[in-house]
Amino acid sequence: MVKVSVLIPAYNVELYIRECLDSVLSQTLQDFEIICVDDCSEDKTPDLIREYMNRDNRIKLFIHDKNKGQASGRNDALQHASGEYVYMLDADDKIVPEALEELYRICSRDKLDIIGFETENFAEEERFSSNAKIKTIEYQDTEILDGREALSYCMETESFSLSTPTFMMRREYLNEKNIRFVEGIMHEDVGYILELITRAERVRFLHKVYFLRRIRANSTMTKGFTDKNIEGYIRSFYKSFELEPELKQYLEADTNFEKAFRKWQKDIFARLNQLYSDSAETISVMSGGHVDEEIRRAFKMIKLVNPRLQPLQFSECYLCGTGAYTERAIREIGAQDIIIRGIIVLEKKGKSFCGFPVLLPEETDPGIPVVLSISKYTKAEYKSELEKNENRKLIELEV
Repeated sequence: MVKVSVLIPAYNVELYIRECLDSVLSQTLQDFEIICVDDCSEDKTPDLIREYMNRDNRIKLFIHDKNKGQASGRNDALQHASGEYVYMLDADDKIVPEALEELYRICSRDKLDIIGFETENFAEEERFSSNAKIKTIEYQDTEILDGREALSYCMETESFSLSTPTFMMRREYLNEKNIRFVEGIMHEDVGYILELITRAERVRFLHKVYFLRRIRANSTMTKGFTDKNIEGYIRSFYKSFELEPELKQYLEADTNFEKAFRKWQKDIFARLNQLYSDSAETISVMSGGHVDEEIRRAFKMIKLVNPRLQPLQFSECYLCGTGAYTERAIREIGAQDIIIRGIIVLEKKGKSFCGFPVLLPEETDPGIPVVLSISKYTKAEYKSELEKNENRKLIELEV
């Protein structure tokens, strides 16, 4: 058994894999192994890794038979690991020279399940310099914490890292608890890290940078968001609800923890909802409505419902207008699992709103009810236009 297994999933990173591997090979701790999993790269990535293998027998390479994504690469690499602790490094990033030695020493001494630390970003090009300056997670050095205490600390200080390379983990802890990444989604770190901390018995956080993240073009952090990004956040968001049975004792025993945990759920949801709103047109086209269904389910789970809103007796509807009233109606009506077929406007200025198609009255099905999700100042104008169709059912709600 080596002290540390460094797991590196790789895909089309011929420009960066040398720097990544060099940063590991130059560690002050030398008792480690590097396990690379190539995800069917279309460039020279596997050839470069083999070049390093020929020079250093601590490096192993496994190649997927088809492209499966980063989560699968990490899960597969863990199956081949033999280290007492594991560290998951992305193939375009680096670590500082003393990282493995100092982190292993503390983990081994304190018999930790996981240890968290800080990140420093660096920009590959000048155009990403502003992204690189974004403040990273900042911890205080902590004593040994259990899962509840660690989660409370992260949530109360708003220092919840969503990046797996900011943790070193005890391999047997991952295997005993069967902690694995959900495969086939993006942003798989979000739910993984929540589970990672929740189930741990011994956790520490350090106020020191060990991980160096590259900000570059076409990375997950910088390229445009699509339905896959949103679906990844939603799946990770659901993980918090799947873990609630295990967290029940924490939630009941500590009101401060419950408050912090609910805030974390809402913060993650607000993040994905903002991404969805910002990329609504692209996502609506790409998802074919699938993401709309997931968004509505997520709203229902977090219970963002106006308590004054009585159960509604219809299964689908249209909403009116593209303002704050309609945004609230989307949350509250969607939480009752009612299908929203579109947003009715009197004058078209866009193709979608919050991911739903924008339609003129004459483009809609007159047999589907319309919820007047507009202010009192514009309600009369909408009612007048919509009542031209005698079969139209108009519903006024306080939202």
